[in-house]
Amino acid sequence: CEVPEGGLVPKSLYRTAEELENEDIKLWTETIYQSASVFKGAPHEVLIQIVDASSVITWDFDVCKGDIVFNIFHSKRAPQPPKKDSLGAHSITSPGGNNVQLIDKVWQLGRDYSMVESPLICKEGESVQGSHVTRWPGFYILQWKFHSMPACATTSLPRVDDVLASLQVSSHKCKVMYYTEVIGSEDFRGSMTSLESSHSGFSQLSAATTSSSQSHSSSMISR
Repeated sequence: CEVPEGGLVPKSLYRTAEELENEDIKLWTETIYQSASVFKGAPHEVLIQIVDASSVITWDFDVCKGDIVFNIFHSKRAPQPPKKDSLGAHSITSPGGNNVQLIDKVWQLGRDYSMVESPLICKEGESVQGSHVTRWPGFYILQWKFHSMPACATTSLPRVDDVLASLQVSSHKCKVMYYTEVIGSEDFRGSMTSLESSHSGFSQLSAATTSSSQSHSSSMISR
């Protein structure tokens, strides 16, 4: 410590919350995990291309700040890569991590892409691990979205404007550390029994729309 016991801490040694946060980010970058910022109106999305059906998408993430909603979507066509001049898909880098949006604003749920799992609400401080056995080839999008209270009114601003407006509002920002991996069905077959035994309420939508022999998923939450 650079300050003797009982001494007055000089203001030159004061650290802002953002500076402390950036120090944490440096530690995170030394691991296999990636950090992402989630803003109100601007989710973070990760694209996974699946060639062989019955592949297994696995995820492991920690909610470091705020409450988020975790979704998994499927699309037969690839989203356009984020462009600075695009109004639909955006990539934003902030001190707290990346923020990438892949689902174009003109896309319609049920027409251009579909939800393959029920939304999972994850609270600050929770660690979530889970798996999803894909039913179709194509493009899967893992999404971490800001969890708004039901009483909050929706905004009509474009998604980028939402981000710029909320960058200065800490209560509208979430942080996630995540790791994803795709495992071939032949490599995962030995673990399929354990996957079925830990089947949770997270996959109620999948269970209602697909047979158990075609789609299995699990998600575990711990503190």
